[in-house]
Amino acid sequence: MNERIEVLRRLQLIDTKLKRLEGDKLYRGYDVQKKQNQIQQKKTELSKLSEEIKAFQKNTILRELDLKSMEAEINKLRLQMNQVKTNKEYSATKTEIGGKEANKSVLEDEILGMMTQYEEMQQRYKSFEEEIERENTQLKELQKHVEADMKTTDAEMNELKKKRDNYASMLDSDALQQYNRLVSHKDAVAVVNVVNKVCQGCFMSITAQTLNQLMSGKNLTFCHSCGRILYLESGNEEPEDDTK
Repeated sequence: MNERIEVLRRLQLIDTKLKRLEGDKLYRGYDVQKKQNQIQQKKTELSKLSEEIKAFQKNTILRELDLKSMEAEINKLRLQMNQVKTNKEYSATKTEIGGKEANKSVLEDEILGMMTQYEEMQQRYKSFEEEIERENTQLKELQKHVEADMKTTDAEMNELKKKRDNYASMLDSDALQQYNRLVSHKDAVAVVNVVNKVCQGCFMSITAQTLNQLMSGKNLTFCHSCGRILYLESGNEEPEDDTK
């Protein structure tokens, strides 16, 4: 096989691994961002619950004030009942007191229910806080693991880049320029083989002239359909993977 093609294939192998590692770094970053977003969402819900609790507490206080006002009215009516002069006035006042006592009982039940609900809301708030605290602990652990993974990945990428520079230095400027152009537009797949006169990049048949150029092995040969650099394998050999 043409030595230049062999270098290009090894260069492509390195670029493929570099692209995969870049993707790994990106996804690991997404893991942290996803956890941070989840925590932020829960903090937003906690803040909303806090506002609901404050509003509920304010409403409870108002109902308690209503109860005190109602108790004051009842006490006032009882004093008036002791001072009335006729049975009719006494009966009317007693009936009014009875109605207010009934309303007072309903209001007391309502306030009791509100107090129970308030305690439940407080418990929900506490549970939310504990959950967020656990999530923050998990986030810190995740960040540690991701940071360690990133360091390992960066070290691996630095070694690959050194090897890439070494292989790139073996190529003439024209071949390297053509390769880099294709890599940037063909998802890092710039060099493909030909099987049964078919380009394995776009799966289009090549012309007889292209096949003759490949067989001569003198110059770089490009697919007339996808523009990738073509080569013919002498058997089923793969380029030696020295990127590990």
